[in-house]
Amino acid sequence: MKQTRWAYGFLFFLVAIALGADFIAGDKPLVAQVDGELYFPVLDGTPQREAWSEVPVDWAVWPPIPFRASSLDLSQPGYLPPLSRATGGRGWHWLGTDRLGRDTAAGIVSGTRVAVWVGIGSVLISLLLGLPLGSLAGYFGNDGMRLHRGGAIALLMGLVTGLFYGATTLFALAGGWIFWLLLGLTLVAAWSFWYLLLRGIARWVPWLRTPVGLPIDSIVVVLLEITVSIPGLVLLIALLSYVDRASLWVVVLTIGVLGWTPVARFLRAELLRIRELPYIAAARVGGVGELRLLFRHALPNAIGPVVVVAAFMVGTSILAEAMLSFLGIGVPADQVTWGSILQQSRVEPDAWWLAFFPGLLLTLTLLACNSLRQVR
Repeated sequence: MKQTRWAYGFLFFLVAIALGADFIAGDKPLVAQVDGELYFPVLDGTPQREAWSEVPVDWAVWPPIPFRASSLDLSQPGYLPPLSRATGGRGWHWLGTDRLGRDTAAGIVSGTRVAVWVGIGSVLISLLLGLPLGSLAGYFGNDGMRLHRGGAIALLMGLVTGLFYGATTLFALAGGWIFWLLLGLTLVAAWSFWYLLLRGIARWVPWLRTPVGLPIDSIVVVLLEITVSIPGLVLLIALLSYVDRASLWVVVLTIGVLGWTPVARFLRAELLRIRELPYIAAARVGGVGELRLLFRHALPNAIGPVVVVAAFMVGTSILAEAMLSFLGIGVPADQVTWGSILQQSRVEPDAWWLAFFPGLLLTLTLLACNSLRQVR
């Protein structure tokens, strides 16, 4: 535990920078007095000024890095080294600048916020997908959940007809979140139609009332094999190539959806072991319901390895976003990230600071996440 204190401290440091990024780097004062009136420009609700550096203020307190990550300064030569004086006496470029005069330290702060957001957001999405699939597959297997044949056929027919209608009709009528909302409603309506129809037919057809086991485990295993068999970076680039407008939301969602496999795989393996333990069998004999067994007894004992894997996935998600930014895929062009700063170093290899500082932070972040993974 003592060996990982630095990892906890470093990750906490990154989160603190991400939360206070506007107070650390920005072209707006933290507090300023103009004509005897006090303003807090860095906070919401204050009057908007196009350029606070040109406003005659009585006095002002600026952030430690008085530059915005995307602010250009073409009045001075590009690739200023670290500890260079900014034009106009506005401050220092502590970590130098890039070709367009953008402050590297401000870009590091902006990239830290992006990295924390991508890492935590994508892992939450992966957990949202992987936990239910891994739990159902590992605990119930192929025979643990049983359904009448009519209900199983209604579920299959509703899925097929709903997806077919959504792909042929709804896709041409709506886009974005409206399409997904209409698709979900269509799937529910299609399943309800087939369920009510087959339920009425089942009164005269006893075969439809016969229980049958749902092969949940086989379905999840097939999905795992298909997803794992495709290289992650190739699949990520292929999916993002269909996005019309670059957005961090899309990057987080895509990384999260593609990252559910480790969560489901580890949780499934743990529950396959736990469901055979004596205390599960004793509780089942005592009349405890299956869902209560899963959520109250089995799942809490299986969640430990998943937490360890999730800590490692934070690092891999940040690395994936950095690779995409380095390649210029998915991330908006005006968004400064660690990967985009690294990409600038390819243009001018002599500007060592553009590769050293974001590379160092990326390396330390991955090492910290891997250190947390080793804690049991």
